[in-house]
Amino acid sequence: MDPVLLVSLFNAGILSVAIVGCMLFYRTPAYHGVCLLLTLVIIASIANILEDQHISRDWHLISPIFVLGYGPALYLAVKRLIVEPIGYRALWHFVPMLLLLPFTAHAQSIIAVGTVWRIVYALLTLQLIIGFNRQLTQQRSDAAEVSLAWLGWLIGLSTLFSALDLLRLNVQPELGAQLNMMAYAANAFIFLLVLLLLLAILSHKQTGLQTITGAIFDGSAAMPDQAISRSEETAADYQSLFASLDHNIRQHSWYCQPRLSLSQLSELSGMATRDISRSINLVAEVSFNDYINQHRIEHIKRSLHTDKSTNLTKLAFSAGFSSKATFNQSFKKATNMTPSEFRSSLPA
Repeated sequence: MDPVLLVSLFNAGILSVAIVGCMLFYRTPAYHGVCLLLTLVIIASIANILEDQHISRDWHLISPIFVLGYGPALYLAVKRLIVEPIGYRALWHFVPMLLLLPFTAHAQSIIAVGTVWRIVYALLTLQLIIGFNRQLTQQRSDAAEVSLAWLGWLIGLSTLFSALDLLRLNVQPELGAQLNMMAYAANAFIFLLVLLLLLAILSHKQTGLQTITGAIFDGSAAMPDQAISRSEETAADYQSLFASLDHNIRQHSWYCQPRLSLSQLSELSGMATRDISRSINLVAEVSFNDYINQHRIEHIKRSLHTDKSTNLTKLAFSAGFSSKATFNQSFKKATNMTPSEFRSSLPA
């Protein structure tokens, strides 16, 4: 098959998937940043198709500027998902792309600048995800289910393939036309697969991810300055507070609430989020996520000692786990055994 036609077919596939994605997600506020990214993909795909078919290439070449657009669009999509709504001021991220639009005749120079620009934004996006995932474990019991670790790996993988394609773009004058188009087709196909995977995961996790926007914060930032700095605090400072908190959690089985968060526990206990977080970290020496899941696992173990025939999945959900995978992972981490192995080890 003609490589040019193959590239156009892949771009048409990318265009179709991006349009479907916008239709699926535009009603979900947390995914508005994703829709912005998909809109850029739509525009870029149309431009690529028109230029590859020599329909618009003689008018004005615009495809090189999108190298500077994907990085900011992905960064804003992640920021909108986990931090806060993005206003019109966020559009300044695209100013360099627009400023270079009149100079696309110097395609190689724009691509070279865009290569650096894209890598910088990929690193910024990964930094945002890593920081978010760290805070998740301190503030939510369902951290594993709403973690964006998968997105970090996807960005890393796609950045690797993008870097190879950007290398092709930077040296394409030295490549033959046939080899260049074949590499272009391969990259378009990989981009299509990554886009399909992204939309599939976002669709699958849509319910959980809608709960995370703006819900993660640094507890210390919301509290007034304390006489004792964090570096000077010890477990002894929080021993009595932790004892009271732990007693209430056990007595009222608050850990059985699905997707229990630090702020919800603060409302239930009447304690400040910072005090809860610090007492768990310093006295129990674990994260909020691990602490709550430990209580859930102990609850499950007591139930199994009482009745070995209880359905494990049903028992996990009644204890507060909202995912079978998270239950299995947490149980194995705490006991070095799978739930089934633990049950089998109990006396008849």
